[in-house]
Amino acid sequence: MFNKTSSVEFLKYGEVFSDTFENTHEENHILTIQNDTTTSLYLASDDVYVRSIEGICMLIVSNTLNSDDFREFVIHRTVKINKGVYFNFITLGCQAKVEVAFNENTFIQNYFFKNSYTYSRIKPTFRILELIAYYYNIRSSNYRFLGEKDQHWEITYVDSGTLYTTIEGQEFELHSNELIVYAPEQFHSQSTKHEVCSYLTFIVSMEIDEKDKEKLINRVFKTSRETRYAVEKFVQADEAKTNYDYNTLILSLERLINELLKTGQSDKKIASTPMQQRFENEMINEILLYINQNIYTSLTVEEICDHFAISRSTLQSLFRNNLQIAPKEYISNLKLEKSKLLIKESKYTISEISSILGFSSIHYFSRRFKQKFGLNPSDYANKVMK
Repeated sequence: MFNKTSSVEFLKYGEVFSDTFENTHEENHILTIQNDTTTSLYLASDDVYVRSIEGICMLIVSNTLNSDDFREFVIHRTVKINKGVYFNFITLGCQAKVEVAFNENTFIQNYFFKNSYTYSRIKPTFRILELIAYYYNIRSSNYRFLGEKDQHWEITYVDSGTLYTTIEGQEFELHSNELIVYAPEQFHSQSTKHEVCSYLTFIVSMEIDEKDKEKLINRVFKTSRETRYAVEKFVQADEAKTNYDYNTLILSLERLINELLKTGQSDKKIASTPMQQRFENEMINEILLYINQNIYTSLTVEEICDHFAISRSTLQSLFRNNLQIAPKEYISNLKLEKSKLLIKESKYTISEISSILGFSSIHYFSRRFKQKFGLNPSDYANKVMK
């Protein structure tokens, strides 16, 4: 999620007010922002007030000129930037305009830093332009296809049996729930040996950069839950075949390709059987319920393992494969979220909240709270009480 200047994280750099500037400001300037890259930051000798008047503008702030310390906030409401804080603006669209106000005797200096700072725009790294064709193939034993190459991308997903394929002289063996991707102009052949093999073939026209292309080709993918889900959605949409389901066909294949690209840069758990997945879903749901019911205690990973009679490694795998987070971190995050609710209720002191949630000490609680939310519990309490 994007952070807004109205979020609590911004309190380290300034604060927000109503949508009107105070009358004490003698200098008002309208700035047109057209860049998503900056090589410098401003530093003012006094507080500066900013509001967005056109488009969507990102405020870059930092306490140093080290780009690792730069933070991004979408300008929301009227913003005061504290003196001593470096700042600049970046547009999230083609263009934005901001009004900047400060006192007449305020001195603003422009500081250049090493390299440039660029906002990473959210754009697709690939795009399927057209679904050319798709087939479900059932090949008998000892089938042999001598080979071909064309200008399109081709995905082969093995449903059952074993398929042997050669890509420009390199041999691959695909089993059930495995797939391979052929790039345009890659010569490939296919064959079976002693058993029947069934597989899906998707042929698409796709735009993709060279870096991502290398992640897809010349390897066998063991399908994850996500890739199998994408194939299942494709099959369901194909059965309906309305105009909107044609969109789903494309979107399902794009999801499939995206999961393959993610697999190309990190390990993914091999898809389990439906019964195994059902067991894991039920187990993780019971564990999450147990954690929620015992969150106001000093709950440990060992207690969870003992309660559900599972090993620590099994618990770690369940959380990593289903929630992409370690169980200890999940518990800590949940406690911190609960602490925000308790602070808002104003029934307990910070020390009491730390004790209620089972933290070992108020100092540890305060440190973890600040790491998670960017300010300590007392500052957060003062913020929400205003």
